[in-house]
Amino acid sequence: YAFNTVDKSVKLIKEMRELESLIYSGKRSVKPCDVREVIESVLKSYPVECNIEGDSTVLADEALSSVFDNIIRNAIDHGKADKIDIKIKNTNDMCEVRIADNGIGIPDDIKVRIFDEEFSGGGGTGLGLYIVQKTVERYNGGIRVEDNHPHGAVFILNLPSVKREKIESQ
Repeated sequence: YAFNTVDKSVKLIKEMRELESLIYSGKRSVKPCDVREVIESVLKSYPVECNIEGDSTVLADEALSSVFDNIIRNAIDHGKADKIDIKIKNTNDMCEVRIADNGIGIPDDIKVRIFDEEFSGGGGTGLGLYIVQKTVERYNGGIRVEDNHPHGAVFILNLPSVKREKIESQ
């Protein structure tokens, strides 16, 4: 019991730091970030089978790794996933990142509330996906969740992409 309480406290402190960083991040500037590189770095912390297709460069900051970490951690911890498929593709000036897991999925009645501040569907702090959504919105992007067939969840992130020519000319 004590370890569980300590673990929850550590998670809450980490998420409060992320929230504080998000609040004061208006002063931070975004820069080109390689999406695949950020995801591969996050995945090193998790013993899960993962396939990644595609690549893109988006305008973001160091909080982007926290976005992917939160979604992947939730898929494993709450969704009981052992396999994650990630597809990264560019359409016009946007990058779409689809993170699909083979877990138990998210019930429809919970799906509509998972991005709400303080909503916890499974013993968490209720801040993780709220922070994810606010971070993605700060990048002028969007996030939504759908069912993965035959089971699991798919998080779809849309982020402004940067064309390679623009990066090389800077």
